[in-house]
Amino acid sequence: MKQYLEELHKLRIFRLKDVETLVGNLNSAKDLLQNYKKQRLICQVRRNLYVVTDLASKVSLANKFEIAGIISPTSYLSYQSALEFHGLAHQVFYDLWVSSSKRFNSFEFEGIRFQYCESKSLSGVMNANSSPFIRVTNLERTVIDCIDKIERCGGLEELIQSISLIPYLDQELLLNYLQEFNKQFLYQKVGFILEYFKQEMKLSDNFFSICKHKSGKSTRYLTDRIESIQYFKEWKLCAPTNILSVLEQGGENYV
Repeated sequence: MKQYLEELHKLRIFRLKDVETLVGNLNSAKDLLQNYKKQRLICQVRRNLYVVTDLASKVSLANKFEIAGIISPTSYLSYQSALEFHGLAHQVFYDLWVSSSKRFNSFEFEGIRFQYCESKSLSGVMNANSSPFIRVTNLERTVIDCIDKIERCGGLEELIQSISLIPYLDQELLLNYLQEFNKQFLYQKVGFILEYFKQEMKLSDNFFSICKHKSGKSTRYLTDRIESIQYFKEWKLCAPTNILSVLEQGGENYV
């Protein structure tokens, strides 16, 4: 029965149909999977998704980023998980944010919770060079997503810490994604936050003018009302007094 193990190691991540193609028969494929699972030669990630294991440690040979990219035909790393993949995460979380056009039930595997997010767009989603399995949002799309839903990147402090590590952003791509999302509050938040990093990221005055023009006339809160105590007239936004204080004080309060 182990004659197929080498072929499965080449696949690394696979489904029942892949094994059926390998052995030529559905029932034989099911028997093979059951047998290999008992011997801990493979492990089941979720329904109809398997990975091969290290022969010595019996731990999955596929990492969490690779598993995320094969959950569905359109699944990709997003939000804080995309920041982590790009090497920009300030902390490591045990929730992995996975966006997909096709819905799947969130699940846990080897201590990681794979959290489903509805994908609104595939713009800015790229294939990673490091693995054929990994799909992830590019830096510009990741920043837009994280500012859109700050809670999905670990909160404002984590967001600021991560953005501070980015040396450059393509403002045309940022504007393309903003236009696609077409949300006044998102223009408002993106302009306000990225203005703190205007020099480092080489963002033009025109970029911020567009953000202001598209922000509308409403006054909004960047975070909750208890935390966002200062009104920034230029952006019509209530926010913490100094969002960069987390960089200056090693992660202390914003005020």
